[in-house]
This record gives sequence, structure tokens and C-alpha cells, in this order.
Amino acid sequence: MIAGRRILAVVPARGGSQRLIGKNARLMAGRPMVAWTLDAARGSVLIDHLVVSTDDPAVAAVASGMGWPPPFLRPGHLSGPAASVIDAVEHALEQVGGRWDYVVLLQPTSPLRTAEDIDRAIRLCDETGAPAVIGVSPLPKPPAFYGRIDAAGRYRPGGVDPERTVVVNGAIYVGRPDVLLRERTFQCDGALAYPMPFERGWDVDTLAEFTVCEALLSVGSTESR
Repeated sequence: MIAGRRILAVVPARGGSQRLIGKNARLMAGRPMVAWTLDAARGSVLIDHLVVSTDDPAVAAVASGMGWPPPFLRPGHLSGPAASVIDAVEHALEQVGGRWDYVVLLQPTSPLRTAEDIDRAIRLCDETGAPAVIGVSPLPKPPAFYGRIDAAGRYRPGGVDPERTVVVNGAIYVGRPDVLLRERTFQCDGALAYPMPFERGWDVDTLAEFTVCEALLSVGSTESR
């Protein structure tokens, strides 16, 4: 809570995945992947309440076993590969009820974000009056590595401004519920970026990304860990 403003965190963790089935409950460095996100949320000093939105009994069991409130089981239309995360957030808001000043979306596919990242993003949104804040990471390579392919298939150097180009990493989204439900996106006009180091911005979608994150967690090589 910040000066009386209430903050709800939502962890969307459906069981299906087109590339890595059951990844949210899959063991990563000895723990279910979703547990790393739940631990980061527990370390936040600003989150007032957290809910897990899932259709996966394994994810629900992990959350309950860690002492979180019983997860919200998603209805069928929110469980498929085409399900919108905004619809899942709206469903969570409806189920929780009450007044919330901010919604924080914490996807379990970003296991390296920290409690400090969460609180800094929330404070950025609150202190600036922005409608939303989105976690971003820099491009992984120095400027000399980037180029483009022309119509003839030839490589041409340049074409990207690495100083200004960033990647939405999916680790943290903060938004005001009224704006979020009206615009149906966190990437609304006026949204601010919360820059994160590349090492903490991994988003697990493939086995290779899962393996990298597991290695980073195992050796404790991320910043602030």
C-alpha cells in the first residue's frame, strides 16, 4: 500500500502452453517455476493482496502449499491458447471485488524478476501519475552486432538504435484498473518503461529459455540476488 492506495497482484498461470506444456509447475532449480514469482511477490512491501489465476491443479497446489489464498480457477473461455491476459485480470478483479488503485501483473514465465523490481515499478507508476508501467530490457548485443537484410538477401549493418530500442520482457506490468479495463492493454498512451537488466528480463517460452533461467537461478548470478 502507498499512502492508502491499494495494490492487487495477479499471477496468471494457465496449464497449457504451445511450446512447453506445464511449464509453470515444472521444476526449475529445484522448485516449480511459478514459485519463484510467488516468492518475489511475497518480498514486496507494497502489494496488499495477491491472487493466482489458473486452470492447472498443479499450479493451484503450489500456490496453496506456499500459503497463498486459494487460486481462482479460470472458466473454460479463459484457459485456451487464445485467452487474453487482460480478460484473466478482469476476471480476477471481479472475483476479488472491492476497490483497487493498481493492478500488478506478474507472469510466472519471468522467474528472475525481484521483489525490488516489483516495488520500484509500482512506485514509478504512483509517483509519476502514469496510467501504466511496463518492464523492459535492453537489446542483448552491442550496436555493432545489429543489421538488416535487404530485398536481395544481402546483410546491411545498422538499422536499429540500441540506445532507444528495448524489449518488453513480460516480467512486470503495473496499471490503473479503470484505464486497463477501458484500453484492454497495459501498453496504453502515456505508459512508462521500467528498465531492467537483461539478466533479469528472461521470459520462458521454450526449453532453451527454461534451461538458461534454471542455470542463472542455480548459480545465483543475477543482480540483487
